[in-house]
Amino acid sequence: MAETRRDFLKVTGAGIVGLAVGAAAGYYLAPPKIVEKPVPQKPPEVPKEPLKIGVITILSGPGALLFDPGLKALQMEVEKINANGGILGRKIELSIKDSGGKPENSVDFFRRLVEEEGVEFVISGSTSAEAIALAPVAEQKKQVLIIEEGTVAKLFEEVDTNPKYVFRINNYDILDSTSLAIAMKKIWPDVKKFAVIGADYAWGHDTWDILKGAIEKLYPDMEVVAETWPPLFSQDFSSHISTVIAAKPDVVALVLWGGDLVTCIKQGVQYGLFKDIKGISPTGGEYVWAAGTDTPDNLLMSTRYYFTYPPWDKWWPNREFNLEFHNRYPDSHGGWPGFNCNSSYYAIHFLKAAIERAYAIYGGWPTQEQVTEALEGLMIPGPGGYRYIRPEDHQSLGYAITGLTKQDPRYGFAILDPIEAVPPEEMAPPPGVKWKDWIKHWGEEYL
Repeated sequence: MAETRRDFLKVTGAGIVGLAVGAAAGYYLAPPKIVEKPVPQKPPEVPKEPLKIGVITILSGPGALLFDPGLKALQMEVEKINANGGILGRKIELSIKDSGGKPENSVDFFRRLVEEEGVEFVISGSTSAEAIALAPVAEQKKQVLIIEEGTVAKLFEEVDTNPKYVFRINNYDILDSTSLAIAMKKIWPDVKKFAVIGADYAWGHDTWDILKGAIEKLYPDMEVVAETWPPLFSQDFSSHISTVIAAKPDVVALVLWGGDLVTCIKQGVQYGLFKDIKGISPTGGEYVWAAGTDTPDNLLMSTRYYFTYPPWDKWWPNREFNLEFHNRYPDSHGGWPGFNCNSSYYAIHFLKAAIERAYAIYGGWPTQEQVTEALEGLMIPGPGGYRYIRPEDHQSLGYAITGLTKQDPRYGFAILDPIEAVPPEEMAPPPGVKWKDWIKHWGEEYL
């Protein structure tokens, strides 16, 4: 296993620090289109009352492992914005709803927030199933909806193909999987047999399809020897682990998240899953802290943001965000912000920047349509570097992080070390191109 770590260091090494922190200029900074629009004769005044923003997230059940820290980060940022005068002088008030991860709850809360409580914007820390359910309702209601996660590819490829009011903040499944495949090819170039333990719902199946497609490009002789699909929020993975061990793969992909991934890792260690089988996990770097010292070294994981990257000594927004979160919430998420915390930061600051941008253009409190226009093409800095919202499909993009697990006594849990940051131009289809078409021509440079 020491060779594995040395090999990974060879292919990442000092180049990580040399990466430009933030946007890849050639990918992000295309000249904006100039569109002439009539300016209202009498712009609407900025309302005197507080700015009410609805928040739908998961605060109960296994999904809270991801979303409860994210809500704390959102509240932290709102407090700071309010302390500095709010948005155009309006203090923010959050109306928070716990969906429990159920799409029907999310839709019901969305309607109630808009129709009964009169919120002006909605931020959703949602699962993929919730995002798929919410997007059509937001478009129908002509209501700005900022989805923090909900990263299934079909959201903008099939469900909301021409979004106007819906925006997604975090990297989506394509980036999670292709970045993981890139790292795996570098450190384990000769593996052949693969198995999957995957969550039996939209995100699990879609992510495995994408990951498998990327692996097939980089490992033309790959063989899938076992697939097993536990229900979401399972408590017992023993039969699935036994199935994989019996199939004797070189690599098992744990396409799970939250408490499911933590439980599977702990039970996998008990059954000897990782004794002779390498483990990989898309987005797994977000959750392994919860397994404490039970996580074995040298599991390869990707994540959408990681608290140690960009390096604190080179990117002060990440240092300050981490230290403030740690001081406020030392018992949340191992004391350090996770990727939904990062998403929450960008969600509220994108919204703030868009409102202020629209106000500067139109001279008054902006309409929903004017806010959507201002969000398109917007790029702002944050803990994870710069993020950019593509105007064509309302997808925000930033670096993906990959790394090997390593127990670290400073934290009391396994961290990702070393880390490699993969820029979006290496792992994301261009706007309007479906991943199944794009993946056919991806990956030759890594063979």
